[in-house]
Amino acid sequence: MAAFTYMGTKKSLARTIGALCETHEPGPFLDLFSGISAAGSSVAPKRQIWCNDAQVFSRTLTEALFLSNEDSPRATVIAAVVQRFGDKNLNALVRENQDQVDEELRLLWGTAHDDQIQFQAYVRDQTQQRKAELELGYSHCLFTTRYAGSYLGLVQAIQIDSIRYGADMALKAGLISSEEHRWALLAMCRSIAGISNSTGHFAQYLTPSPSNINRVLAKRKHCAWACWLEALNEMRAVGDTKWRSKNRVYHGDAIEVLENMDWSKGTPAVIYADPPYTNDQYSRYYHLFETAILYDYPLAEGKGLYRGGRFQSSFSLNRQVESSFERMISAAGKSGASLMISYPSNGLLPNSLQKIPEMMAEHFKIVLDPLVIPHKHSTLGGSKGREKEDVEECIFLAIQKPLAADSLSDLKHS
Repeated sequence: MAAFTYMGTKKSLARTIGALCETHEPGPFLDLFSGISAAGSSVAPKRQIWCNDAQVFSRTLTEALFLSNEDSPRATVIAAVVQRFGDKNLNALVRENQDQVDEELRLLWGTAHDDQIQFQAYVRDQTQQRKAELELGYSHCLFTTRYAGSYLGLVQAIQIDSIRYGADMALKAGLISSEEHRWALLAMCRSIAGISNSTGHFAQYLTPSPSNINRVLAKRKHCAWACWLEALNEMRAVGDTKWRSKNRVYHGDAIEVLENMDWSKGTPAVIYADPPYTNDQYSRYYHLFETAILYDYPLAEGKGLYRGGRFQSSFSLNRQVESSFERMISAAGKSGASLMISYPSNGLLPNSLQKIPEMMAEHFKIVLDPLVIPHKHSTLGGSKGREKEDVEECIFLAIQKPLAADSLSDLKHS
């Protein structure tokens, strides 16, 4: 399938990770922080893929990519039944919000930008005020009541809710399989990513202003349904059915998953860790995807309308980052696998170029010099400061089982 947008340096790093894996003996690749699976996709299908992430969205994506029984969904069938059921929800929500829908469509292609700016604030206020009423009357109005006028336009939010309604009803009626329902939800996430009024992630939406209103309007004009159809038609699993049947997907805190792993049931050849490197909790960058998958009507808090109870990574906490690295490296050392860690030189862990190899040396037989790669890291759309900053991305590699002499030489000189 076409990939979700990789954040930061993921795409270029993934190619390096894939090349380094080729120097190792055959065996599974365990990705502890799989996210949208940039690393796993770079290795597959040359190796079996074991994925883990604390986010339900990531688990759903990696299950689709690496565990699906079918190579791709029946896009035409899914689209037809989802639309048939979804139109009921869409028509009802449009009638319920008819005046606002008409006004949004009138302003969207107009030139009165001041009116459009005011209207977005009005929609946010109105849907918030009517949230309890709408949620009492409709089973599928989550995006309408929480994100209309912020990340999405009102019509777009109604369309997203109706796609979800159609997919849920089609599954309930037995017209699509659970796998196809999963693909439909992932296509919905792709649609949200394409139309969202944000900066490439969901830490916050762009508040309409005279300086950005053209950008906001351009996003608002996208049809959520058309974007969903396009994404659904591009959905593909990785590899073939036989290869996918031997993959694994875990869901939990990376350290706890690693510490509780039963190595008697198999071990990976390579464990790859790409932990968070700032004190920003990454769950806020994907919270709309998480809500789209769970569809659980969470509290929407703060300027970014974040989910309540989001996962908090210990790698993003100053007081816990060093002990988190120590626990992760110790648990990986017991597996017999090689451990590969990508982490910038200016991450939250101080003096990482020295500390990480020292930790690795306590639990692994061979620790190679870090591979240092100059990069420009995105500042993730922050409103202040530079959009990108120069950093050194480092790849740390520790080996437990001796590799062939030529492979080891290749690694040392790569």
